[in-house]
Amino acid sequence: MYKAAVRWMVRRNIEQLNHGDYRPTLRMFASDATLAFPGDNTWSNMIRPAQFGPDAFVTHRGHDELEQFLQRYVDEKMHMVVDDILVNGPPWNTRAAVRVHHSSTDVDGNVVYANRAVLFVTARWGKLVEQEDYEDTERVAAYDRLLAR
Repeated sequence: MYKAAVRWMVRRNIEQLNHGDYRPTLRMFASDATLAFPGDNTWSNMIRPAQFGPDAFVTHRGHDELEQFLQRYVDEKMHMVVDDILVNGPPWNTRAAVRVHHSSTDVDGNVVYANRAVLFVTARWGKLVEQEDYEDTERVAAYDRLLAR
């Protein structure tokens, strides 16, 4: 039952993001939650320069920085379609992997960005404490170049 509730909440929050409302997603994050967004691009460098090494580099920390990320996400009219959600662990150490397609369109409805990603999250008692995104960072860099034009 718990895992089904987690899957429902993830789908509901992604649906809200798709409609331009990031607030339900932001409320799911703990006040000191972290996001590690991969690569060397404008998303990963929003707050601090990306650092490379064997460990995930935290690109966003806390509600203020996560809100900036989510605000940009809805401003750029990103859209996610969930392929699968895997949930494991008890409420005090829940891990979930969410496989998605995500994209953005221009004002004429043409797709200007499309990618696949896996969002890996850790939650404690219903609050997300960590999120790490895995996706094709070359596509992210190409999107950056498109926006720069």
